[in-house]
Amino acid sequence: MIVPPERWFHQHFNAGNKPARYLAMHERLSRKYPSGLKNWEVDRNLKEGGNQIEYEDEDPMIREMFEKELAKRGVQCQMPKFKK
Repeated sequence: MIVPPERWFHQHFNAGNKPARYLAMHERLSRKYPSGLKNWEVDRNLKEGGNQIEYEDEDPMIREMFEKELAKRGVQCQMPKFKK
């Protein structure tokens, strides 16, 4: 398991030929474990003041690397291409 530090950009990839499931774990408020849950705006685009980079805005090198890894495994990329 890899856990990036808070506020680090990171991505999830599945280069296999079968669907993957991801489990996101994060702190929750409770009476027993009060923690002051943070709202990092991870569900909003950077352009809207959030912390999420949309696929069309990511560095094209990332997609190239992903598609090379897929090709090594004989898997076709199913994500649409984005035009700038």
